[in-house]
Amino acid sequence: MTVDYINSGTDALATVPPPRLVVSEAEAAAMLSMAPRTLQGKRLDGSGPPFVRLSARRIGYAVDALQHWIAGQSFQSTSAVTVSRIGGGK
Repeated sequence: MTVDYINSGTDALATVPPPRLVVSEAEAAAMLSMAPRTLQGKRLDGSGPPFVRLSARRIGYAVDALQHWIAGQSFQSTSAVTVSRIGGGK
């Protein structure tokens, strides 16, 4: 059985929320499987993903920046991680 969304009488596209561009600090930490305090520490020392200052007291993270950052944290072996931390190439 197939469903014909065009002729079904309901507007299926109206029920799909638009993709989120920015998530809160807590949501970003959950997406990265880390504690919010860990993410805060990474933001402080510059080792974390780029962040967005939404207001004087609110920080957010662009979803595409989180995806790009996590892709940059991927390594083929433990020796590649050691070389990267020392300052060599990936």
